[in-house]
Parts: sequence; structure tokens; C-alpha cells
Amino acid sequence: MLRDIIIIGSGLSGLSAALAFSHYLTPLIPDLRITIFELHPVPSTSGGALSLSPVALRHFDHLGILDELEEYGPESGVDVDAVEIFSSRTGKQISYLDFSGKHGLGYGDAETGRRYKARRVMRINLSLAMIAATEKRGNIKMVFGKKFLKAEQLEDEDRIEVHFQDGSQATGHLLLGCDGVWSATRRKFIDPGRDAKYTGFSLVQGTVKTASLKVKPHFRNSSMNLSKNGSLLITFHEKQHQEIFTSAMVECREESVKDHTELDKWKRDLINESLRKEISSRFKDSVIPFVREVATSPEVDWMMYPIYQVPLGGKWYTQRAILLGDAAHAMLPRDESAAFAIDDTILLARIISNHIDYPLETSFQVYDSLRRADIAHAFKDSAKLWQRRNTDAGPIETWFRERLIPFQIKHEMKFKSAEQFEGLRFEQSFVVVFA
Repeated sequence: MLRDIIIIGSGLSGLSAALAFSHYLTPLIPDLRITIFELHPVPSTSGGALSLSPVALRHFDHLGILDELEEYGPESGVDVDAVEIFSSRTGKQISYLDFSGKHGLGYGDAETGRRYKARRVMRINLSLAMIAATEKRGNIKMVFGKKFLKAEQLEDEDRIEVHFQDGSQATGHLLLGCDGVWSATRRKFIDPGRDAKYTGFSLVQGTVKTASLKVKPHFRNSSMNLSKNGSLLITFHEKQHQEIFTSAMVECREESVKDHTELDKWKRDLINESLRKEISSRFKDSVIPFVREVATSPEVDWMMYPIYQVPLGGKWYTQRAILLGDAAHAMLPRDESAAFAIDDTILLARIISNHIDYPLETSFQVYDSLRRADIAHAFKDSAKLWQRRNTDAGPIETWFRERLIPFQIKHEMKFKSAEQFEGLRFEQSFVVVFA
């Protein structure tokens, strides 16, 4: 029996899980009930501009999220034909990540004929669009201000019971832990002892009004600007190009970044100024005028987000509970990070719908067998990517790195075009399992 689903966390993975399970299971379970329990009293407004790959947009379209996002007009994000990659040393374009496809129309969905490019959008707008999509589903409910305390499998029953700090409880047939890198579901129930580890990197990011900058951008929609001291992402995130989002990964000691968001305002202001100096020192010598201006502008409100990851391996599930998204496999960010969490939820929902008459653990085992190798590959690739981009280099090594970039991009895009963007890998997985 599977009727009541409990989801812990209302981030991207929690919201997409609710929508995916509603989409795939409601035809099979008409009285399905899904409840999302969120720690915070209101939806989170933190985070910067997310990069959504064509795969993620295809998923969002299927789940009704894309239509809700379009309601935000200019704030629904900017389509990205390509991320242009520049050398801050020479000012020349080295390569680009193409998202427009062979004919410039994006990558196609064989079922619908729709085509998708990449998109850059602020996290808060995407979250609100996803919440709006859940509100149109009659069987999804959200409850805020609920801190996960513990969970237990009820004896001689096919239900699991969740306890919250305020003394309330909830019971369901399936528990989805979608509560992020600091997952209480993981640490207190599914895999105690597997704690998040600091990566040594922190993401420094900020926004600035385009009108406040004197120099014209050197890119169309989105750019990655490489220097001997790391890389600086500079991109638009809304259709009218009125605001710029920028970010860089920096190496920091954990004691320097721990609990920085809880500081008093005057201390946060000091950190902001320190971050401005750090970014300026890294990119002020770029031969690209726009990069220099963004990196040194006093108008950018810099914020720092320490990056933690969940070590590979460990348990993802118990008898009636499973971890999804960052709760299971948080890693250093990459261009399709958001798509990984969404892939998790859709893949699991489809597996369960095809194994509806089997024990949940059967679906969990199938999911694990299909997902774990891909996650391990992405985890290791992300670590290599940021170590390569952010290690200081001398002139010769910088020159050598720039020469390698086109070959690395060509290899990555060949893999993605063949397996991800056209949706083949995802569909082939189901051919193997359900043929």
C-alpha cells in the first residue's frame, strides 16, 4: 500500500519530488496524499542565479513548472544559447558551452517536439514557480516551521512515523529525505555518521545593476572568464538584461567561513569588503574591460556560501525511506547541478510507478543500481573541475590550460549531446529495467 508520502524539505528536490510523484502515481493511486514539511517558516530567498540545463527544463516542462515560471515575465530567467569562455590573459574567446544545438533552436524532446536551451534564473523565482505548480495539484500540501527530530518504522505496519521538534507527528507509507546537504533525515535516521564535509571552497557571488557599469558586456548572455587565479562567471539572469549576476569559487579555511551568515551586520559588512578585495585582486588585471569593472565595482553586494559535500558511498535508503538530491550526494557545483536533484526525483517516481505492486525496497534497489554510478562519476568530475580552475598557475601553466579548454569542452559536449540533451540516457535506463 502506498497512499501517504512525507517529504522533508521544500528545496528544489523536495518540490520536484512532490510534483513528480503526483504526476506519475496519481493515475495509479487516486487517493494519493503528499505532504512537504519545511524547517523554515517561509520559503527561502537565499541563493543566486541557477543554471538550468536543457535536461532540467525538459523535466520542468513535463511537470508544469515551466509554465508557472513563464508567468514571471522578465524575471523568469534568460535563455542561454551558450556560455562563452574567455581568457582574461588575452581577452580572446577560448571556447563555448553550446546549448543551441545544430540548428540554433535548442535540444529536442522526441515526445512533444518542444526544444530547450539552457536558462539562467534566480533561485527564489524558480522556487516560487515550483510552489505555484504544487498548489495546482489537489494532493500536495506544504507545512512550514517543522524541524525533523526523528523517524521510526512502525512495527507490524507498512507505515513510517516522523516526529518534529514541536511535538507533532506525521505518518506515511513513504518518507523522502530532500532536506539538503545538512539533511537531518540522513544524519538522524537513514545513515547516521555520514556528515557533510567542507570542500575547502566557498562560492562568492553577487549582483549589480547593468546601468551602474560604464563598459558594455563582452558576451551575449553568459560568460566564464578564466585567469591564472581562478574563473569569474558573469551572466545576465533576466530577459531585459538589467542586472548582472557574478560568482567565483575561492579557497578558504573552514574556520574563516563557518557561521558567517549569523554574524552582526557590521561584521557582514567587513566580510563583504574583504570579499570585494579578494575578487578584485584575482581579476583586476584582466585585459577584458568588463571583467575588470565588475571585479572592482563597489556596487556589487558580495555574499559567501561555503560549499560542503556528502562523501560518496553510504546508505541512501531504509525499508520505507530514501534520500534524494543533496541529502544523498551533495557535491561541488557544476553546470547541471540542479538537473541531478530533479533527475533523482523523476527517476524514482517512475521506477515506483512501474513497480507499484512490489515492496518499496525493490524500487529503491533498482534506483540505486541505476543512479549510483552516474553520481560517483559526476562527483569526481566536479572535484577535478574546480581543482583545475582554481589552483593558481604561472604563465606557462595558464597558457597550457587555455589550450586544453576547447578539447575538454568538445569531449563534455559530445557526451551530453549524445546522452543527456536528447533525453536518450534517461529513456534507455527504463528500456533496460522495464523491457
